[in-house]
Amino acid sequence: MASSQALATAPQRAFEAPETTTSRPPATIGTFRSRLPHHLRSHLNSGREWMQQRATAPLPSTFPTATALDQLLVGGLPQGQLVELIGRRSSGRFSTILSSLATATSAGEAAAFIDLGDAFDPQLAVAAGVDLERLLWARPGHLKQTLISAEVLLAGGFPLVVIDLGNPPVPGGRGVEASWLRLAKAAQSHQAALLVSSPYRVSGTAAAGVVKADHGRALWSGSAPGPRLLVGLSSHLTLQKMRRQQGNRTEALRLQPPAALIYGTTTASIGNRSRS
Repeated sequence: MASSQALATAPQRAFEAPETTTSRPPATIGTFRSRLPHHLRSHLNSGREWMQQRATAPLPSTFPTATALDQLLVGGLPQGQLVELIGRRSSGRFSTILSSLATATSAGEAAAFIDLGDAFDPQLAVAAGVDLERLLWARPGHLKQTLISAEVLLAGGFPLVVIDLGNPPVPGGRGVEASWLRLAKAAQSHQAALLVSSPYRVSGTAAAGVVKADHGRALWSGSAPGPRLLVGLSSHLTLQKMRRQQGNRTEALRLQPPAALIYGTTTASIGNRSRS
């Protein structure tokens, strides 16, 4: 008797209407943000908000170099970013470094120069306009020491840090890209301008800008059969990459060697700058 009653009620249960449930709207970024503590709400942004902030963020201030870099980088080396300057020997890389250091130190700023290539000559730097009292000169022996030194100097508050890897072979090779990304992050955190001079690409995706210096051509005065005098170096700088700027732009670079090497005086002229 009980089993027949169960069979009689089973079909009725099969056709019973399901219970209605109230559907909840999908959670939004605003819902998640409202549930966070007040001091954490500003750290949660949607992808659209992040893109809007990036598009409207002001361009970083720059360090002028008094060379063609200023035209390519729209004012000079951007603070908070890593710029890589690549080029072979006699391309004007080192002269561009000296001009950058001279412009910064003569304006009263402190600068740090990490000389892995061991090519820095203090007398030549003074002739180019560098204020040695405002310059820290580091001479590491390996790329790993170079990266560590740069990170320490950036954390120490130097607004301009310049690294010269010299000519190949570079002691330590190209390094690990993660190390360069860490260094670029340090420059961003401390809002310092970081210039890396290398014979070839080393920083990978860490570089916000990449400028290539073409092989230089010597400029001579005088004509045969009389004596000729070296008066400068002609080269070109090409912007291969720059965030938020158009690449593949070229500017002429004309460098005049310190006159002390030519005339025996102490007057120097690099790019458009001249000091005595």
